[in-house]
Amino acid sequence: MSSYNNDQEEIKSRLDIVDVISEYVSLKKAGQNWKGLCPFHAEKTPSFMVSPSKQIYHCFGCGSGGDIFTFLIKNENLSFQEALRVLAKKAGVSLQRTRVQTAAVGLKQSLLDLHKDAALFYQQNLKPNTKPLNYLKGRGITAEIQKRFSIGYAPDTWDALLSYLKKKGYKADLIEKAGLVTKGKKGFYDTFRNRIIFPIFDMRGEVIAFGGRVMSESTRSGDKAMPKYLNSPETPIFSKSRVLYGLDLAKETIKKTGFVIFVEGYLDVITSHMYGFANAVAPLGTALTPEHGKLIKRFTQDAVIVFDGDASGIKAAKSGISVLLECDLNVKVLSMPLGEDPDSLLKKQGKEAFDALIRKEQSIVDFFVFAGGGSQQEGGARLIAREALEIISRIPDSVLQGSYTKLLAERLGINELFIREELGKVKKRLRTRRPQRPDAASVKESPRVSGARASARPRDEMYILQLVLQFPEMAESIFSTVSADDLDDSVARSIFKKMEAGLISSNDLISECSEEEKNLLTALSLKTEFAFDTESGDPEKLLADCVKRIRFRKRQALLNGLQDKIKKAESEKDHHLLKTLQREHQKLLRLKG
Repeated sequence: MSSYNNDQEEIKSRLDIVDVISEYVSLKKAGQNWKGLCPFHAEKTPSFMVSPSKQIYHCFGCGSGGDIFTFLIKNENLSFQEALRVLAKKAGVSLQRTRVQTAAVGLKQSLLDLHKDAALFYQQNLKPNTKPLNYLKGRGITAEIQKRFSIGYAPDTWDALLSYLKKKGYKADLIEKAGLVTKGKKGFYDTFRNRIIFPIFDMRGEVIAFGGRVMSESTRSGDKAMPKYLNSPETPIFSKSRVLYGLDLAKETIKKTGFVIFVEGYLDVITSHMYGFANAVAPLGTALTPEHGKLIKRFTQDAVIVFDGDASGIKAAKSGISVLLECDLNVKVLSMPLGEDPDSLLKKQGKEAFDALIRKEQSIVDFFVFAGGGSQQEGGARLIAREALEIISRIPDSVLQGSYTKLLAERLGINELFIREELGKVKKRLRTRRPQRPDAASVKESPRVSGARASARPRDEMYILQLVLQFPEMAESIFSTVSADDLDDSVARSIFKKMEAGLISSNDLISECSEEEKNLLTALSLKTEFAFDTESGDPEKLLADCVKRIRFRKRQALLNGLQDKIKKAESEKDHHLLKTLQREHQKLLRLKG
């Protein structure tokens, strides 16, 4: 066995697929297996099954299936080597040094290592500096919270981080690629200086970027005012449209509470967590994106958007509502009192005040009525309806769309038929305004195109594969009765050949299978209804019946082919060939199926 396979098997033996997938998908017990909403396509009814006994998963909605490696590769968009490294770390398996070298650790891993060391540097520099510690204390951030969020400090010098990282062996061009230093006329200098540092983590808890905040609102650098917040640039390991601050810490609470709270910035997230609202997350200096919506859907269907009550806050909330609704999330909104944000309100009024606001969350319809200043103004109802319907028209779920349409009519005191008529006009206008783009469901259904599902393949061939998987003691009997050449389906034939080579269990097979083979294999392994439940009840008889039907069909195909050739020979008056073909035809007819 190759060292790759050794590594895989060792990792699989230490990790439970249910534990791994539960970090991304909310799973519930369903008999011997676990069930949840598929992360690979949009669905309302769970069809994503995970088997702890077989250590595989399969979605009966889109057809995607595999093991822990397949899941991580698809869900995190990783290479096999990256998935191997991530799971090895989780399992506590040490990969051989040569494996690490040949696994193309490459640029991404170098950047991850660099960010880890940079985060440590910033944290170490926080401890001896009273100014940043006093600032954090003044903001009410405790030592425990500092540690939980790995908060640090960038010294007020030009090249402290650069010198530290170079001593660690990092090249200046790699540090620049990470955005941690900037190249000037006199060389490189630290990007973050005299700032509180907030490390940004990915879902696996690895540092991928940083945010820095000045400690004085009037801080200047030379003649230029410094921005209050400064974030890392986009890099091969960081894309702000795909990352939510605090999600690595919030994901378990989101699953537990059943909803996520979207706030605006680092301190809003940190203070929310400090006061017990550990399901709070924030985008990183950008509006909410479809990628953020898809990320959250792994953990919950329900979202609360917290917004400032001023014009810019309302505008941001409208944008966020539109994006999240298009991702098929249930969205409520929470308006903060003017001049307040979660950070300030929690510190002034405490947990109870914020909790009361959350309980008064608005539906999106009530939000648009509020944002439009009510329907009593001249033309107000028409303007509110038009703006609300622009958003409602984007909701993929027609039932939810209808519910919001009815509520909008009630709130505005307008006949529902008129609102529905206007909704139709909005939809038509949007279709002509922009090119049709695939919705979330169609984009995410892509695993289905990798091959027909088990139900669409030759039934008897599927039964034979199932018999090998579920009755391994019959394997020798099956292999002596059936050959790979008996199977017409190319994917089934390929799996059968692997089985003949000694890979009997789905767990052994899956490491050697292509994506299409994995999809079929996991479907057959997790299929709850089995052939002999409805046929003879005897697996031996089922095998015999399957073989008989397969051979009968093959014989019929040969007979049909010969009949076509006989007709052609007759039309061409090729008597010699005709006699030969007729003899073959009679010989086949005498064979028993």
